[in-house]
Amino acid sequence: MSELRYYRSVKSLATWKAGKQQKAIPSPEHANQYLRDIKEGKGFPSLWLPSCSEDLEKISLGILLRKGHLDAIKLLGFNECCFSNVGIEVSKVEDTNFPIPTVGHLHYELCTTDDLELTAAIELFLKCNGDFADFVKSDPNKNNMRKVAAKYMNEVSKQYQHKVQEWAKEYLQ
Repeated sequence: MSELRYYRSVKSLATWKAGKQQKAIPSPEHANQYLRDIKEGKGFPSLWLPSCSEDLEKISLGILLRKGHLDAIKLLGFNECCFSNVGIEVSKVEDTNFPIPTVGHLHYELCTTDDLELTAAIELFLKCNGDFADFVKSDPNKNNMRKVAAKYMNEVSKQYQHKVQEWAKEYLQ
């Protein structure tokens, strides 16, 4: 991970991949979906800044533990220039209650919810200033959340230990 890249979890990558393919926002419907994906949640939009692939695995596991169910996870990886080139400030906001405390300090927030500013950042992302990452639920031949759970279960906070052990059990034998 040589580039400074902020990640955000989304429900689906299909609409984002369509925009990446065209290097532009394909339609007003896509624009609305992109904004919903970025603004979903409470307060300012959350981002994560992993320093290595292991951090990204831990962040993904923590996001799923917080949601409470094992699933695939899809992430948008925005290059830092998507925000800095349009004047959006990114602020470090440590997540002290994150299920994996060793990566809670990698949490950031966009300091805007303004549609015009966010659309400008999205347009830069679609023009090849970012990428995608995803982890499947169980496929042993891919980035697999069950394997990730087994790999990092000792770093998970006590509150989530039972859940992570349940998810990882087939890789612990």
